[in-house]
Amino acid sequence: MPNNKIYYNDLSIEDMFKQRDWTSAYSDDHRAWENGVAQQKCIQEKIEELGGWSQELVSIHNKYCPKPMQISEEWIKNYLLKQ
Repeated sequence: MPNNKIYYNDLSIEDMFKQRDWTSAYSDDHRAWENGVAQQKCIQEKIEELGGWSQELVSIHNKYCPKPMQISEEWIKNYLLKQ
């Protein structure tokens, strides 16, 4: 019987953002917090594999995350200037 389980780090960056638990940092449940930290680490590794943040990645990120957590145009401009 084949194992069809898909792991978070095997997802595309867009699917990672879709599946991200955006509120895990505020959880009283330490397991939920740890899961959020692990998700963020996977996302950061995927972004590094893709060559770092780009305008396209910011757009995808902002499409799925809550408005208060969205990346601003100013942040991405400053980030890209430092590259």
